[in-house]
Amino acid sequence: MLYIGVVIGCGAAIAFILVGALVLFGGADATQRQLLPGFLPDRATLRERLLTFVAVLLPIGLVALFCLLAGIQILRVAVGALY
Repeated sequence: MLYIGVVIGCGAAIAFILVGALVLFGGADATQRQLLPGFLPDRATLRERLLTFVAVLLPIGLVALFCLLAGIQILRVAVGALY
């Protein structure tokens, strides 16, 4: 049973790490394809641009960070269960 739990834990860790990586990739892609071109017709000021970047990139960064940290911690627990 221990080994089945370790395999499930490793699978969950990989899933969390993949979700974190996909969040980063999707956030970068959305910023390049939608956010930056959207500033041109609106003629946004520097303050509006900075606030928009913070409002978009801060949640993306937090979600990616928490996913990566959770994945690493789950992997540590799964590997630690073997010893």
